[in-house]
Amino acid sequence: MSVSPLTYGYLLRITISFFMSVLMSFAMLVLNLGFAEEFLVLWLKSFTVAFSLAVVFSSLVFPFVTALLAKVVNVRDEPIELREVAEGC
Repeated sequence: MSVSPLTYGYLLRITISFFMSVLMSFAMLVLNLGFAEEFLVLWLKSFTVAFSLAVVFSSLVFPFVTALLAKVVNVRDEPIELREVAEGC
């Protein structure tokens, strides 16, 4: 499947938001309530709220973080040689 860079950015944010929401809502529910009697219902409710917020927040934060990171980090165009990684340790 071929998509534009803009579409890829949206798909990336939505996919990351999905997986982070699943994991974080599960972990926080277990930590706060344990495995309660209605755990699955509570988790699905928690996930839907978390996912909705995560998609919106990632859309707001992503451009800011991208710009900030671009000022701090230089991205290489060529792959890193294993020798260079070992020297940096």
